[in-house]
Amino acid sequence: MRVIKHINNNAAVCIDDNGCELIAFGKGIGFPKIPYEISDLDIVDRTYYNVDPMYYEAMNTIPEKILDVTADIVEIYKTHSAEPVSSNLVFTLADHINFAIDRCKKNITVPTPLQYDVQYLYELEYNVGIEALKIIQKELDVHLPKSEASNIALHFINAGTVSSNLNQHTYIDRVIDDITDIIAQYFRIYIDKSTFNYSRFVSHLHYLLKRSEKGTLIATDNKKMFESISNEYHDTYEAVLKIKNYLYEELGIELNQEEMLYLILHVNRLCVREDCNRKSVTPTQDE
Repeated sequence: MRVIKHINNNAAVCIDDNGCELIAFGKGIGFPKIPYEISDLDIVDRTYYNVDPMYYEAMNTIPEKILDVTADIVEIYKTHSAEPVSSNLVFTLADHINFAIDRCKKNITVPTPLQYDVQYLYELEYNVGIEALKIIQKELDVHLPKSEASNIALHFINAGTVSSNLNQHTYIDRVIDDITDIIAQYFRIYIDKSTFNYSRFVSHLHYLLKRSEKGTLIATDNKKMFESISNEYHDTYEAVLKIKNYLYEELGIELNQEEMLYLILHVNRLCVREDCNRKSVTPTQDE
């Protein structure tokens, strides 16, 4: 196996003996000067084929321990599922778990409106989600709420769901582009649409739009948390107000405080990574 690109000290892009590209994880695998041949394959802990390059960023921003735990969780799911599982699932799920742990440490609780639907309609995925919570508590010493089992299950469900409705995709893409432009113009930043950071923000918008279509917007009494987050991230709150107005005027979607709370967290996360202090504007041409 030949290492051709450094990702971090413990992850690298490699070429196997058949000429296929893969991501290899192993202690110190990305440290030596590249390119080089791995003479002892025992140093390789995990390999992933067909990984989208946008997820390389996740390998540097998500703690290695969370990536390892998530890989174990995905392996459990794979042993019970008859459907093929993309290598990308490890990184999207790890990012979700990392964010869930961060929210938990800050005592931010976001309800899961589809919890009972997932529990009874997707028994396999939900049961793996329950097992995932046990693994997270054991390996990471973090007690996530039981509702997170449904959120984890949704990652398994969505990983195997591909919509063939082109008009629906076109509509969603247009809405997401408009929302991205609102954020970029408000903060005067350039948002790189090729990054994993942007991809996970788009995933949240997909979920929000799906919930609005089904009439299942998150609705609980969390007024104090909304007020606290709105004050702490006032600029982000103002940007979300613009998004709220856009969704109502263009699509008739009226976001409540719970949906706005979650959107504030995601917009703030996007902007922190894109550096909100830069005074440049997202180009209008396609990326």
